[in-house]
Amino acid sequence: MMGVLERLELPPMGSHELGTEKTPVDHYISPEFFELEKRHIFAKSWLMVGRESDVRNPGDYVLHQVEPLSASVIIVRGKDAVLRAFHNACSHRGAQIVNAPCGKARGGLVCPFHGWAYGFDGKLLNVPGQETFGSLNLDDEKLRPVSVDVWGGFVFINLDPSPVHSLHEYFAQLGDAFDRYLANPKWSWSYGWRSSFKANWKFHIDAQVEGYHVDQNHRNTIGGNIPSDCCRPYAFPDSVGVPGGVGVYLGPDPTAGLNTPVATLSARFGATSPYTKPEKRFEADGGEGVLRTEHPLWVFDNYLLFPNVVMFVQKGQLYIQRTTPISADECIWEVDFYHTNKITNFGEMFSSEQGRIQMRDVVSEDLSTAEGIHANFKSGAITEISFSAQEVALRAFTKALMRATGQKAEAEVAA
Repeated sequence: MMGVLERLELPPMGSHELGTEKTPVDHYISPEFFELEKRHIFAKSWLMVGRESDVRNPGDYVLHQVEPLSASVIIVRGKDAVLRAFHNACSHRGAQIVNAPCGKARGGLVCPFHGWAYGFDGKLLNVPGQETFGSLNLDDEKLRPVSVDVWGGFVFINLDPSPVHSLHEYFAQLGDAFDRYLANPKWSWSYGWRSSFKANWKFHIDAQVEGYHVDQNHRNTIGGNIPSDCCRPYAFPDSVGVPGGVGVYLGPDPTAGLNTPVATLSARFGATSPYTKPEKRFEADGGEGVLRTEHPLWVFDNYLLFPNVVMFVQKGQLYIQRTTPISADECIWEVDFYHTNKITNFGEMFSSEQGRIQMRDVVSEDLSTAEGIHANFKSGAITEISFSAQEVALRAFTKALMRATGQKAEAEVAA
């Protein structure tokens, strides 16, 4: 089956278009740089919250914490079907109105402290004992709004009252067709994980936007059927919201990674099985804009959605990793998997469950190096790092960080 396909040329193996100089590690460990990230990145970027389907009906809400800024934001669907976002702060004395991560509010948003009641549009509707406040004007006591929009079926917020770029401008690099593909209402959440790490948040981004590590770090899982030289990086240095990513293609022997009887059996029932004809395996359901190269060996693309999301996209599966900093030395990592295909028989159920366990092992391998690297940077054992052509997306990410915080890259300083 692979005799013809394995001879097809893949896209270029990265480049040095963004330079070859070493990169200082200060921006991974500096508390001062973290303060710049808070003010210039997390306070001004579009941040992913979740799927729009989570707030489908009037009164549906989700609560999102922007941890580096200690900000709590309510995203709620109004009676007029409009999606809005507000700081989770009562205008009376600042109490948090919502405490549950999600739910359905009946009639409005009521502060649990003194009972001030707000509509889903943020207007203050009722104040118990209003007459005791003298000249209180309800129109002046609205909930403080937060910018909110939807792209690809995902809800994003921006704490900047007047964002420099609209959400669709932010992700213009990916195009409208990509937006439509992700917005498919068939996507549904399947499973996910969440953990905290004593490491800088950017290490978890770095590990996902290069394939150079696959042969070694994933040698016990996926390294056989998706080898490093089939992972082709790309950089979009002029893009505001999408600095780069990786395109992944099937290796010469797609069964090489099926190193157990369970994995082999599971593959026979899976949608991306090496036993499935390539033209069937890689066709995307209405997926124009998803196949970056229209290559028959294409498996998936991943994209860095600046600042803190890596999105893996393939036929029938989305894998969303989000990493949120707590400080320069600590972060929260979370990942969610979405699928379009409904399980219809035991074989598919078996394949799905085996895939879930395998992905647990794969992401555990990705996460395994972060705390050790962070410790080495903090100790001063490592002060500079090198990026290969295969790691050009990491260099693009670094340049995006420097640009957003108003800093100059090392090469620019030297010049």
